[in-house]
Amino acid sequence: MTNNTLKAIFSRTSGHCHFCGDRLFFARRGIKKGQPEKGAWEVDHVIQKDKGGKNAAENYLPACVRCNRLRWHRKGRALRELLLLGLIAKKEIKKNTDAGKHFRRLVARRQAANRQRNLKKEPMT
Repeated sequence: MTNNTLKAIFSRTSGHCHFCGDRLFFARRGIKKGQPEKGAWEVDHVIQKDKGGKNAAENYLPACVRCNRLRWHRKGRALRELLLLGLIAKKEIKKNTDAGKHFRRLVARRQAANRQRNLKKEPMT
């Protein structure tokens, strides 16, 4: 992939992970030995290749390494457990139960932390 193509993909989300919203740094594509993971990113397929997605710039978005690998490095039972917990949390939030209210607070905390990180004036290169 050319540098211009990578910049176009990166800019689609203004340099943030399309899953969690964390700030990414253009120069930190992939994990390199001795480099901090914070801000490292990978190109993620919007529509997976095996589901008919193309290997084309229009089918890519930037994702932090943690989010991108969260779904790919889990298999079988572990992935089903993660999805099940997410579904349970979503249902509890919708029903506004005590657990749902707690989940809502956790989400709000995470989003506030993301906003704070994104406000930092760190260079994107």
